[in-house]
Amino acid sequence: MFLFFLFIGAISSAFLNDYLYDFFSKRKLYDPVNFRSSHNEKATRSGGPAIFLTLCFCYGIGRAFLDLDINLFSLIACCFIALVGFFDDLFDVYYVEKFALQIFAGIILIQSDVYINNFHGVFGIYQISELTAYIVSLFVFLVTTNSLNLIDGIDGLTGLISVKFFIIISIILFFTDSNSYFYNVNRESMLSYSLTLIGALIGFLIFNFKTEKKVFLGDFGSLLIGSIITYYIFSILHSSNQIITDNWINRSLIAVLLLIYPLADTLRVYILRAKSGNSPFLPDRRHLHHKLIDKGYSHVKASILIALLSISVLIFGFGIS
Repeated sequence: MFLFFLFIGAISSAFLNDYLYDFFSKRKLYDPVNFRSSHNEKATRSGGPAIFLTLCFCYGIGRAFLDLDINLFSLIACCFIALVGFFDDLFDVYYVEKFALQIFAGIILIQSDVYINNFHGVFGIYQISELTAYIVSLFVFLVTTNSLNLIDGIDGLTGLISVKFFIIISIILFFTDSNSYFYNVNRESMLSYSLTLIGALIGFLIFNFKTEKKVFLGDFGSLLIGSIITYYIFSILHSSNQIITDNWINRSLIAVLLLIYPLADTLRVYILRAKSGNSPFLPDRRHLHHKLIDKGYSHVKASILIALLSISVLIFGFGIS
């Protein structure tokens, strides 16, 4: 059953990416080339809508035939943040307004009752108060969604980092005892939609790496994927849930290792911008992946190199724990 979602996600995404590229290009809705751009080809920001529609299609199948469900508040939050990204792609929403809308989406997500309520021993802290849990969870939501958005600067990078995340999450969920308790979360649903996302991202990457019919995620796609990743992070960090890795490695460490590149690169860029007196929210070309491109690496080589390095850090973290 689970491999079906991987297959149908990849097929649906490839079809929709091809169809939506034609739809966007006929209306001349190409990604603008500016000083931050690392491309010269005509490309559309249709990858996000294609992934969103793939998820909708697979959710319909899972809900109708297999009784797989998604928490209503998490669904609303992810759809809302995707809508914010959609308008940003079309009209370049001012970053203050976008940030305020992201806070609202984060508050909605927390209403799912799946959030970070335990530090699992980090700084010697375990269970935390409800108010602290809300504040920490909202902060993590904002950091995660924006970090995925910020690294979406070269072909394949966000896609490969996200595929790595969902592969590891799928492995954890698959080998976690089916009788293990998951608070307000259906383990089988989470596994099915995680595999759907892997397939959807593979379908997107095929077009993202093309020189013709090139497709980008856009803010629609990167914010959508970032919000979904955040929900999965909340689920594995919630103290009521049990996962297979509990006997091997700290859950908080897993969460950081899974997102090590976007988190580290975002922190680095924010510090550099603050030191130069610029707003940390204003875009530039100080990201590590931009540095690799400027040194002559192709998009494919730079993205694969960063993905392999992040996997190596993850393996190292498991090895020393």
